[in-house]
Amino acid sequence: MRRRLSISLLSILAVGLASALVRADAEEKIRKELKANYGKIVKGFKKNDPAVWEGFLVPDFKLKLFNGSVQDRRWVVDYVRNNAKTFKVLKLSMVIKELKIEGDEATAVVEQKSSRTFNDEQGNGHRLDVGALQRETWTKTPSGWKLKSVEEWKVLYLLKDGKP
Repeated sequence: MRRRLSISLLSILAVGLASALVRADAEEKIRKELKANYGKIVKGFKKNDPAVWEGFLVPDFKLKLFNGSVQDRRWVVDYVRNNAKTFKVLKLSMVIKELKIEGDEATAVVEQKSSRTFNDEQGNGHRLDVGALQRETWTKTPSGWKLKSVEEWKVLYLLKDGKP
């Protein structure tokens, strides 16, 4: 009786361990795919090509701004395209800090750091350094992982010409 109980408990533990390993493997695979997507996005923005990022957006994409307002894909695409005309990206990084996966959705807390230059109305050059955390929700589609939503979450720093 004891032996059967021990074997049953060991079997349950083995199944649980195997299940955890499969989940960890799946999470690592998704993390790698999203990291590759962020690499492509960064490369696009460094080349001043927001179309790369736009290609990752689902048709009903939403952006929640710091002030709580929610913007649709059209507004966001226009905003990003206008920024591409105004700012020159010097440095940009996007790093996944946390990742939560539920079915065909993955929510990443992403640390984004950038340095950009721009000219003001008088034609004077300035540098803008920004660090922020965003919650980004990706959804699995037949053509790969696509961005469903982005929520601006926390500003880590904001410097204009090196000053807060």
